[in-house]
Amino acid sequence: MLSIKPAKTIQGKIDLPSSPDLFLLAVVIALASKRTIKIAPFTDTPVIRLWLDILKDHAVIDRTDNTITINPEKNDPSSFILIPYDILPYKDVIINTLLSMGKVVAFKSIGTKRLESIVKRAKKFGYVLQINDYSGNPGLSLIESPDTVNQQLGITDEDVAPLAGLLLGQHKNASFQVDFHFAHPIRNIAPLFGFDICLKSTIVKENDPLARRIKMMQSKKKSASQSCGQQYQLVYNFSGLQSAKTDIVEITLPGDEVLGSIMITAKSLHPKGSFVINNLPLETWASPVITFLKKMGCKVSVQETARTAFGSVGMFSIQKCELFGRKVECRPAQSYIPYLPSMVVLASFAESQSVFRELEDLRNDVPDGIDLIESCIRTLGARHGEMPDGIVMEGGRDFDGFDIQDHYPPWLSGPLAIAGLKCLGATSIGDEFLLQRWPDFETILSEICEYRVDK
Repeated sequence: MLSIKPAKTIQGKIDLPSSPDLFLLAVVIALASKRTIKIAPFTDTPVIRLWLDILKDHAVIDRTDNTITINPEKNDPSSFILIPYDILPYKDVIINTLLSMGKVVAFKSIGTKRLESIVKRAKKFGYVLQINDYSGNPGLSLIESPDTVNQQLGITDEDVAPLAGLLLGQHKNASFQVDFHFAHPIRNIAPLFGFDICLKSTIVKENDPLARRIKMMQSKKKSASQSCGQQYQLVYNFSGLQSAKTDIVEITLPGDEVLGSIMITAKSLHPKGSFVINNLPLETWASPVITFLKKMGCKVSVQETARTAFGSVGMFSIQKCELFGRKVECRPAQSYIPYLPSMVVLASFAESQSVFRELEDLRNDVPDGIDLIESCIRTLGARHGEMPDGIVMEGGRDFDGFDIQDHYPPWLSGPLAIAGLKCLGATSIGDEFLLQRWPDFETILSEICEYRVDK
């Protein structure tokens, strides 16, 4: 159990360790493309060792100092893989990529509703998945694939990542007209492997300045009901291997995006003192907590310092501010899972009401994803209301310490530990998965926290 004492201030700086989630995503893409990758910096932690043990039959792995080289088996003899669903990152892409490569994917700790939701979404695009039992572990296999995906299908933002995995594993292309933006780390890293996922505006650019001005004025006159919004062409290109380089793909990992969001939450709740987060991923898919803070009225400072295989990283700092509750549309829901608990913790200590919507997909998990977060809110002591597709809560209270005996995934137990720093009494958190990902989590807190002294 992790014991948390109330903190007075948070100050200093933290250099985020490399992301284990993006590490696994890069390795799976390497398996799909049959290309050797060299990853640096490489942070050796229990969760990384877990992923390597799972993948050892699918690739040759060589570790030296802080660098790791992974060479996929060209004639992969292993068609079976067993993965822990609870802590699996970027589930939409990773699961569907492995399935479309022809692997049988079995899971620890997954419910029937979640399996059925994966099957249903794949079927929409002509992929037929079969649910089977593998020595007590439920799993999936791909038994039928379309020659080409029907590009006239209506595609939603919830479809984009799963479809990317299905196409990636078989090196297929597709194109769809959509009316939304798509942010996902696979878009950043795909070009390194000779692939591409892009959004192209369907509006033809007008070269004549006067014509552009007239067009802009005409568009302003349209009412909201008349306008159908911006339209884009979403293009998947996963057949570009023949034009890719044959040398080793070198991957520079950014800092841990989940730990970064947790540290941002910690500082937002303890505004006294100067605190800087380094090596923080700054891409849209990694910064919903920052976006939420801006909506809450906070002034944040972000400075880009470097580029990685997954986009820009930089420094983050925040000025002292009051937090006010806000409404958030969490689409696609899977992209919010690693960050939602941090946002909920912020809302627990904010003034007024916060609402988190569009989370229906979390109800497919066991336990129910929304119910799980609500149970943690109740344990903390915050007020909340029932919603079929989300969470509504009232913040602005002081809370005593709390105890959570269950061992939750780190994206949930980490923010709960941060909530404990803000409480008036001692808190204890089940830390099995937390320390698997961040073995020195308690040390990190002790280095940045000035704790309150009992009188």
